[in-house]
Amino acid sequence: MKYWQILLAFIAVFIFAAPNARACSCAFGGGAPCQEYWRVDAVFSGTVVSSGKVKVDYGSEKSDMRVLHMTVEQPIRGIKTAELDVITGWGGGDCGYGFQVGKRYLVYAYREEKTNRLSTSICTRTRPLADAEDDLAFIRGLPTSGMEGLIFGKVGRRNHDWKEGDPWYKPVPDAELTIESENTKYQAQSDARGDFRVEKVLPGKYLVKLKLPPGLVRNALLKDEGATIVENEIEVAARGCAETDFYLESDTRVSGRVLDVNGNPVPNLPLNMRGAPSNQNRINTFLYATTDADGNFEFKIVPPGDYLLGFRIMSSQADSMPFPRTYYPGVTSRALAKIISVKEGQSLQRIDIQFPARLTQRTVNGVVVWPDGRPADAVSIYVSLMEEGDMSSFATVPADQGGKFSLTIYEGLQYKISAYRQLPLGKYVQSEYIEIPLNPGNQPIKLVLPAPPGDK
Repeated sequence: MKYWQILLAFIAVFIFAAPNARACSCAFGGGAPCQEYWRVDAVFSGTVVSSGKVKVDYGSEKSDMRVLHMTVEQPIRGIKTAELDVITGWGGGDCGYGFQVGKRYLVYAYREEKTNRLSTSICTRTRPLADAEDDLAFIRGLPTSGMEGLIFGKVGRRNHDWKEGDPWYKPVPDAELTIESENTKYQAQSDARGDFRVEKVLPGKYLVKLKLPPGLVRNALLKDEGATIVENEIEVAARGCAETDFYLESDTRVSGRVLDVNGNPVPNLPLNMRGAPSNQNRINTFLYATTDADGNFEFKIVPPGDYLLGFRIMSSQADSMPFPRTYYPGVTSRALAKIISVKEGQSLQRIDIQFPARLTQRTVNGVVVWPDGRPADAVSIYVSLMEEGDMSSFATVPADQGGKFSLTIYEGLQYKISAYRQLPLGKYVQSEYIEIPLNPGNQPIKLVLPAPPGDK
């Protein structure tokens, strides 16, 4: 197996990457034995004799990895030797499997083509031999099984009534599925638990197509917008299986239009929906949309709950739109905002927002200096827009080599600025924040950096 294929088993280069990686996310490995058995290059049972450290070099990546020396009790697939070494990570975020010396395991391993080295991780079905009853039952049945395989999976919808201990998805019964290859077609239907299953499937590649039940969609991030049928691609090995699931959402939408004070549409305006403070279940829900050329917007796959809707109601990178923070239906104060209540499966339309008058731009000039008055070079200016007592927008602007800077802001809005300069070894110095005066006249703003550590 090639190196890139090994990496697919654990979605980032955690097992063969730098030791400071601190996260692990598996692309696959948690499926049924009949599926995972055919994904790896070797399967065997054995006992860990010793544990050590080895330097693993894959191209530009070098890392100290854990090496397990094992005796092989049963060489099930891809193994002929009585003893071998297996590489894994150290655990704690690098996908390493926590082998213990003296214990027996059923190991699912990948083989690197150039070095013939075996590796495993928590992203495989590797497990203590005592916990491998399902795996061993499948393996024992292989000699008497036919060449046909199995396709199975689940159709579910998001459980918005979720409580601790509940499943994230509710079953979707009676969903219609078609499983197609170039020469073969099978039909299936989900049962009361949302499960479907097709047995005696010929080996090969298939498209599993789900006819979307009314009122349900697959997440738009999967590029299925407007689809009536969604599909997954799978491959079934001889005497193997493939599991494929469809997790759906209620087609809940909120749409409307943004108009300026003169009734003209406002295009390309970023909008947000966020859970209303009174709705604790949605307090950390944040949704995004942008108006089109005619000022129309639509929020898709909206979880049920109460929301605030508006412009710049969440902290974000600075934008060039000449408006203050504005809430639905067209107010600039959170206290006056109208709460939007959304029910699951609902399509709220004509949620129109009338924006206040456009703001006028002005230019603010300034200079950054050291305590002795010398201009500071290699300096950046951090700009924060303050609305309703919190930061609603931010930006970073470089000063020139003489410490001079120029900012374009909007009349009537309150900004805070600070200067900072990078120092060696990842350190930096930063000036105090100051507010930009609402009526500054022609006087430039002066920001004073503190002296770097060690300066006299």
